[in-house]
Amino acid sequence: MGKKPQHRAALIQSAVRLFRRQGYAGTGTKDILADSGAPRGSLYHYFPGGKEEIGAAAVEAAGAQVTGTLEDLAAQADSPGAFVAEYIGKLGEWLAVSGFRDGCPIATTLLETTPDSAAITRAGRQALADWRRTVEGVLQRHDWPEERLAATAATVLSAIEGALVLARVEGSVTPLQQTADELRRMLDGG
Repeated sequence: MGKKPQHRAALIQSAVRLFRRQGYAGTGTKDILADSGAPRGSLYHYFPGGKEEIGAAAVEAAGAQVTGTLEDLAAQADSPGAFVAEYIGKLGEWLAVSGFRDGCPIATTLLETTPDSAAITRAGRQALADWRRTVEGVLQRHDWPEERLAATAATVLSAIEGALVLARVEGSVTPLQQTADELRRMLDGG
């Protein structure tokens, strides 16, 4: 059995945090190393493709974490609106705790690198497809019309991402709360 990578996960988590806060372009590999506490040679040992490779790994890891959260909430939701409102509530808490410094864990990186980086674009597409699939699954379980599943899921995710931007810029969770309320009315018919 091979030796477990000691610093790989720390490097990825540091990249996720730093890219989310200061952007992909604003984060250097030295920043990632310093934040992670990993030895200098470890970044290129685990990520021989350099910053782009760790960028793709960071998008993949952050995307998977969000997917896990969405799946957990989906399993507990008694309605599509309740599912969305619960997720947005968690985002609002997380954003407020960060002092409105953190946005979506993948959006900043994707906006800066897509379509120029095929690897990061591929990781982002997969993450967003997973999120969409989860939202569609909730809608489907609650008898949402089949022909509207994809468009409704895209609307939900777009509204959430937009609300995160507004909340971060305004330094307030109000746009998130308003979006949660409106989506809940739209999805639950109330």
